[in-house]
Amino acid sequence: MRRYLIFSAAGLSLFMYSIDSTAVAVAFPNFIREFDTTVVWAAWTLSIYMVAVTSVMPLMGNLSDTFGRKSVYLGSLVLFTLSSLACGLAPNIYSLVAFRFLQGIGGASFLPTAAGIVSDQFPEHRQQAIGLFSSIFSIGGIVGPNLGGWIVSRYSWRYIFYVNLPIGLGLAALILILLRDTQSRARRHIDVVGAGYFFGAILFLMLGVNHLAEYVSAASVWLAGLLVVVSGVFVALFARHERQEANPILDPTLLRSTPFLAANVYNMMIGAGIFGIVSFIPLYATSVHHLSTLLSGVILTPRSVGVICSSTITSFLLARWGYRKPMLWGLGVMAVATLALADDTFRLWQWLGVHWGVPEMLSVVILLTGVGLGIALPASNNACIELMPSKVATITGLRGMFRYVGGAVGISVTTLLLHVSGRPATGFRLTFLAFGFVFLATMPLVFLMPSGKQAVRGS
Repeated sequence: MRRYLIFSAAGLSLFMYSIDSTAVAVAFPNFIREFDTTVVWAAWTLSIYMVAVTSVMPLMGNLSDTFGRKSVYLGSLVLFTLSSLACGLAPNIYSLVAFRFLQGIGGASFLPTAAGIVSDQFPEHRQQAIGLFSSIFSIGGIVGPNLGGWIVSRYSWRYIFYVNLPIGLGLAALILILLRDTQSRARRHIDVVGAGYFFGAILFLMLGVNHLAEYVSAASVWLAGLLVVVSGVFVALFARHERQEANPILDPTLLRSTPFLAANVYNMMIGAGIFGIVSFIPLYATSVHHLSTLLSGVILTPRSVGVICSSTITSFLLARWGYRKPMLWGLGVMAVATLALADDTFRLWQWLGVHWGVPEMLSVVILLTGVGLGIALPASNNACIELMPSKVATITGLRGMFRYVGGAVGISVTTLLLHVSGRPATGFRLTFLAFGFVFLATMPLVFLMPSGKQAVRGS
């Protein structure tokens, strides 16, 4: 019974993390209005969270090995809960961005550390337990936008963060009582320096893009260029450090493999497109189509449903299809749906004889983006793992890292396009066109990745 309670507590923490990640996107327009700020600064509440998660997540496995899963998990829960309270009390956009960074650091360990806890509790049914545990994130993707839209429209965006307080404190008490601390199997060196270089590279790249978005002048172009150069210096330092590091975050030998490099550039492009679009859908719905805050959250629901249904079906058919066909089909569907979003007057739909209301039309197109993502993800995930089956955890962590890096950059690019365009409708049209072509441009990478046919012939 004890291990089932531990599983429930670990699952609830991932559920809280998932809901918080999606609900904040619904509150995005309210940040702009209440703090009287620009879309650039409001977007930092989304992107800085991703930067924190991306930078810290690769370290969490080492930290749990060194200090024990219970200690790391409890520390993460406390930090996430207290920073949620601070986010809700934030007096201005700058402090909200800072507290979101702390919240991202706290939330970064939920997936790897909680997955390790679940794996330890169910060693005889590890695959089924991890599979069930991982599906919680998709459920949170359905609940988050709807709950967020209801809370923001009925109360205040601040309650999106306040609801984490009783959940976080309750989970901390459960883990403190139920979980026995694991002894470290190995005192592994933690690559804090590598993580710092990696964080600097992503942060200065985003600072350069966002500075160019906020201040359009000759001087700002030079400063933005300087910030990008600093980012490049951090990349070089990171690469040199990882070659010399005994236990690197990113093994340089993996990057010398063309299929591995192609697979992770693919993941980065997918992350840029998905996060660069979905994070701004509520703002698009309220600013261009003048939908209510509640509806702006509801229309994100079909995407999550589409991902769950199509990924489940695709997973069963991978042995027949291989990897490349689903990846190409998924990219094609996402590209078509994203380009369709650029038609904010729905002229093509009207030409085809479809005359639905705006919420219905948006829901269908957003559903298609989810269906495309659900078709592409199982194939790309397995293609990455096939490159090095003996290091599933490493490959999975790197895949997620590249996807979140792409997401952070994608949010910055969307922010730039929205800010320099002047009108929301124009900015979103450029955004959807840009990412639609990004999906199309990603297709050639599929042919450099494993086809999956060897697995089919060997089965």
